[in-house]
Amino acid sequence: MRSCAIKGYGAMNTHQIKLIQNGFAGVFSRKGELTERFYHHLFLTLPEVEELFHKDFAKQKEMFATMLASTVRGLVDGDSFQRFGESLALSHARFNLTSRQLDGAASSLMAALRDVMGAKLSPEEDDAWNEAITRLTGMMAPPEV
Repeated sequence: MRSCAIKGYGAMNTHQIKLIQNGFAGVFSRKGELTERFYHHLFLTLPEVEELFHKDFAKQKEMFATMLASTVRGLVDGDSFQRFGESLALSHARFNLTSRQLDGAASSLMAALRDVMGAKLSPEEDDAWNEAITRLTGMMAPPEV
């Protein structure tokens, strides 16, 4: 069984990757609602980060949708996913995000997925998405000292 190994992490198995890829069209078709729900949960969970989004919020929402699509595309192989995670880490480094904030963002995205997809998100798909999101935010985390 093929897997997506990521530096510092175990491997996502092919089944998990396929679950995300096969359901992604349904998720992406609701990207507007998903984005709204993500930021709703994010600002409830981490009100202190709302000030980071004071500029062009419409552009931010589009970047979020692009990030989601890139995450799914990158799952095909560990190197692509690793490069994407490193790129996200670099682009977010100026915000000095803490592990707690990254965990909050991951939880907010999972809550948004559950809100938007409801019963269409099976427990297996939920686990697969959670794994991918946790890996991605883990790559963005500051090094532990």
